[in-house]
Amino acid sequence: MHLTRTFFILLALTFIATGFFSCRDDGFDSDPSLELTFSRDSLLFDTVFTTVGSATRSFKVYNNHHRRISISSIQLGKGQASYFRFNVDGRSGSVIRDVEIGANDSIYVFVEVTVDPVDQNLPLIIADSVVFNVNQNQQDVKLVAWGQDANFIRPNHEENGLNYHLIEENTTWSGELPYVVYGLVVVAPDVTLTVKEGTRVHMHNNASLIFLGGSTMKVNGTMESPVSFQGDRLESFYQDQPGQWGRIWFTATSKDHEINHAIIKNGTVGLHVDSIGSFTDPTLTIRNSIIKNMSIAGLFAQGSHVRAENTVIANCGDHTLLLALGGNYDFRHCTFANYYNLSIRQTPSVLLNNYYQDADGNVQVRDFEHIFFGNSIIYGSLQEELLFDFHPSTDPEFTFDHCLIRTQQDTFTPPFVEVIRNQDPEFHDPGAQDYRLTENSPAIGAANPNIAFEIPLDLLGQDRTESPDIGAYQYYEIEEEE
Repeated sequence: MHLTRTFFILLALTFIATGFFSCRDDGFDSDPSLELTFSRDSLLFDTVFTTVGSATRSFKVYNNHHRRISISSIQLGKGQASYFRFNVDGRSGSVIRDVEIGANDSIYVFVEVTVDPVDQNLPLIIADSVVFNVNQNQQDVKLVAWGQDANFIRPNHEENGLNYHLIEENTTWSGELPYVVYGLVVVAPDVTLTVKEGTRVHMHNNASLIFLGGSTMKVNGTMESPVSFQGDRLESFYQDQPGQWGRIWFTATSKDHEINHAIIKNGTVGLHVDSIGSFTDPTLTIRNSIIKNMSIAGLFAQGSHVRAENTVIANCGDHTLLLALGGNYDFRHCTFANYYNLSIRQTPSVLLNNYYQDADGNVQVRDFEHIFFGNSIIYGSLQEELLFDFHPSTDPEFTFDHCLIRTQQDTFTPPFVEVIRNQDPEFHDPGAQDYRLTENSPAIGAANPNIAFEIPLDLLGQDRTESPDIGAYQYYEIEEEE
């Protein structure tokens, strides 16, 4: 009797337990009509180079319901063949299963893309989607990227632990495909690198071009097809970001560098010209070019010989123009405009220096042979945008002829000829890095015509011979739609 009672009690408990678990709700909303909500219905990636990758994009997935849900799978539409990769709550892969979202909660999905090389020059569209499966329903977020094939310049030499790409014979880069430079590219002595019109050179993080003694660079852009040097991140966020790559460095005794119609932007130092390459010819001649958005300096020359015409150097963390340790310099119809605002700049836009301290603490003077600024603008956001750092024992000869300068210096003696001092040049839109002149600019008609006649066309090809203006741009009426 006792055993029978015990048996029935156990049997009853079993039924109770079975009934309990069969009726228990696991807490997930299983409504077949349930839908997720997304912070965006598509992710767009700007142009990314093949094999380089892109910035990460993200979106949020919302559960706007009062019960938690289980996403049975999140996957890429093209699976393992996709160019995209994604991550959810630290989990990655082409398929992620059983992802929970609490009631009235959300999760982040992070996506990035790498485009494999294809042999074509046109931008190519890479499309896929992130697919969500919930309660037998599918929803997706579209993924679209524009990619482009390129010539990749990677290290091919190693010396004393330093990896670099060595150009050992005369080489021409042309505009059929962009060039993406990884690391250091070194041009060997007595070798010429020629860059043809329309060529796009994209420098990876910390990449630099270095020209050894006797080597030469010829940049042959045109007004219609300029040559460009910039970083390899083309997303809109990086469009004007400085410090994305190193510098173009013309080392001591490299020679005869010529740059025409180039845009050099978003590096650390645009052009570094180190010591003289020839006593008769300029080490660097640069015309009709723009250097901008450098984290340190646009043009940094040390005891060198530089000629510049119709050139804009703008928005640099320290100086647009740094001329150190003397040298021979001539700047005509140039615009030096510094409105750098990514940090607090305390250094003048243009700095001239003729001495240094050696390792023993002794002062070494290297004086200027020639300094000339003609029909040029030196202006920016500081009260003082021109500084002379000359050793007291020296008295360099220099001339500023028909220039517009922002400076607090009081002694404008004969080396300053018809200089306009501390008048806003009235640039069209400095915030947008547009340094064309507007109709009220004091630079209009104020240039020396003798200098202008030697450079009859401005940076945009406008004739300046009738009534020349100061700076790289001749004034013309700007249409509103521009």
